[in-house]
Amino acid sequence: MDPIKIARSYVEEMHGGAEASILGGSVASGCVTSTSDLDVAILYRGGANYAETVRHQGWIVEAFIHTPKSLAFWYEKERSIRCAVLGDICARGLLLTDRGPGIQWQEDARHYMRQGPLPLTDAERDLRRYDLSCSLDDLLGSNSRSETFAIASNVFRQSAELLLLGHQKWLGNGKWIVRRLEQLPTDEAALGLLSWADSPDYDTQRLAGIAEAVLEQNGGYIMEGFLRGAR
Repeated sequence: MDPIKIARSYVEEMHGGAEASILGGSVASGCVTSTSDLDVAILYRGGANYAETVRHQGWIVEAFIHTPKSLAFWYEKERSIRCAVLGDICARGLLLTDRGPGIQWQEDARHYMRQGPLPLTDAERDLRRYDLSCSLDDLLGSNSRSETFAIASNVFRQSAELLLLGHQKWLGNGKWIVRRLEQLPTDEAALGLLSWADSPDYDTQRLAGIAEAVLEQNGGYIMEGFLRGAR
């Protein structure tokens, strides 16, 4: 069954009074899998702001119901936490239905996504450097396979996030951290992280070298003398 037709059918049946709707996520980006759901943002002129998960014609639908006021609130919230989920759906998705405001809605979302997240403050960058430095030490000193697995996961995520934020790029959760890294096609550290994540052995020494390169891009390894708060 065509997921786009199913998404449109869901909107028409359950949100027929909406001003516009957009299908985003993996389906709209061409990365659909057998377990993909339908991420649908729905815009009303006024009313409630909520999200719901339902099943429609065999597909799980994640519906995000918004008004212009709630969109502005969530865009600001996402920009402050530097992770755009709603913004990405609205900017890169497929316009399903439109009673007038849909095209402008999507243009505004694309402008918002191009702005990027709030830049890191010096204090925030230093704290992320410190956290990655601690994890890197743990990784290099680990002699437990299970602990190494957990630590390596942290090092990968922390490296990716520090790298993305250093370029003032949006963060992502789960698979989206990989998709965000793919937006840095000329950065050697980003390419290194992607290659490491796709490797069969997950070599920890290799990951450590990539993490060290990310640290160097952002001021270097930091440990002794790092102060959190004020004396």
